[in-house]
Amino acid sequence: MIRRLWRTAVRFLSSAGLAVGLLVFVGVWSLLATVIAQGEAANPAVTSWAAAHPFFEPVVRVLGLHVAFTSYLFLGSVLLLEVSTSVCAWRRTKVAVARSRSLRSAVRADRDSIAEGHDLEVACGPGLGESEVLSIAAEAFARQGIKTKRSPGLLAAVSGPWTVWGSPVFHWALVALIVVILAGQLLRSEGAMALAVAETKADEPASYLSVQSGPLRDWSRVQRSIRVDAFDPDYKTGGIDRGAVPTVSVLDGADNVLVKQRVYPNNMLHSGSLAINAPAVGLSVWIALLDADGVETGRIIQYVDFSQETSGGTVPVRELARTDAAGDVVMRLYATVPLDRYQGGYGEWVPDKPSARLVVTTAAGGPLLDRIVRPDEDVALPGGGAIRLLGVGWYSRLSLVDDPTIPFIYAAMTVAMLGLAMTVAFRQQLLVATFIEGPSNPALAVRLRLWRNTPTNRSEIESALAEALRGNEEGGTS
Repeated sequence: MIRRLWRTAVRFLSSAGLAVGLLVFVGVWSLLATVIAQGEAANPAVTSWAAAHPFFEPVVRVLGLHVAFTSYLFLGSVLLLEVSTSVCAWRRTKVAVARSRSLRSAVRADRDSIAEGHDLEVACGPGLGESEVLSIAAEAFARQGIKTKRSPGLLAAVSGPWTVWGSPVFHWALVALIVVILAGQLLRSEGAMALAVAETKADEPASYLSVQSGPLRDWSRVQRSIRVDAFDPDYKTGGIDRGAVPTVSVLDGADNVLVKQRVYPNNMLHSGSLAINAPAVGLSVWIALLDADGVETGRIIQYVDFSQETSGGTVPVRELARTDAAGDVVMRLYATVPLDRYQGGYGEWVPDKPSARLVVTTAAGGPLLDRIVRPDEDVALPGGGAIRLLGVGWYSRLSLVDDPTIPFIYAAMTVAMLGLAMTVAFRQQLLVATFIEGPSNPALAVRLRLWRNTPTNRSEIESALAEALRGNEEGGTS
């Protein structure tokens, strides 16, 4: 009973239907993850998506599609696919071992061993000797697409033992790929970071506008920072206009530059397992905080994005807040940049005469201040102190992906492609033939295995040999 259940389970796990079904599910799930906001429930993007899709949100929440690649349903499906692929890989490995042994044995075979153990015996016409039989057989094999090598008393067309390992290599590489992808989901981080020109931020969750990380992500081991060194609003290279392009540096824990380069589409910055892209740009408003005596107590940066739909042409990325000693918000500050008018819209660049619109509200949103200020101009804040506009510049919204498994993913994919190429391109065959004396007429004994990519089959070979070796029974050979 146990053995029967085990065999049933193995057949189920190694079935093509199960593997295809799981692959389709994983593909559809991944596609859904690209259109559904990803993150925890408190993530603003998730909250906004839920508000815009109230009908689908309960189902999405139950299925875990907001955390698609770490949900139990997805991980369970991938784990089942991993087991299925492993069982299939193991069965193919056992077949490859047996075939490899047969091929090595065929290489060492002699006429006596073939005479004792063969798969096919074709009677020859009377009067045919060994040399003539082997020559006729070689021509018959060639007409079937099999080129043989002749040695004393033998014809052979034996594939190398390594040719049978393409399929196992391919499947074990898939097993490794799934393991690496699962590990990547547990270890990786991905998020967006806003950086103004000359600004440096440590690579830690607090520095991100939004970030997602795997449950095994150890931020304490990340000892680096990111800096935007310069910004070219109209960068051209190789005759191609790349648009607004930042120059980004990755610094180590001692502030030494590890990598520095311009970042634009198809020119990502790579530093170890970290990859940085620059999908969006905007403006930065630099503000100094002053106490009642006019002494600077700190600086803050308001990032603003371009928007042709809003008055003035920009919107703040997030609010700035003043808190009391208990950490409660007592005042909210929003800064935007009035843009120059251009062709009926707004020019998405630093204005010729930069300024900022400062809006201050109470914690509940009540208006306290709404004023446009110029650089080096001070504005008194309700409740004491003041703010000073230091200037307006550029900022870059960087996309950072840190996945230590990426090199292993590429390695597994490379090995898988090599295994697949071996499986598709190389022939797997075993053919050894020798002349034997029969009780009446001589015969050709053939040890034959045709496994993959062969141009013929056993039945065609047997018919071709029988016709070619009839010899004098039909009045001679041709």
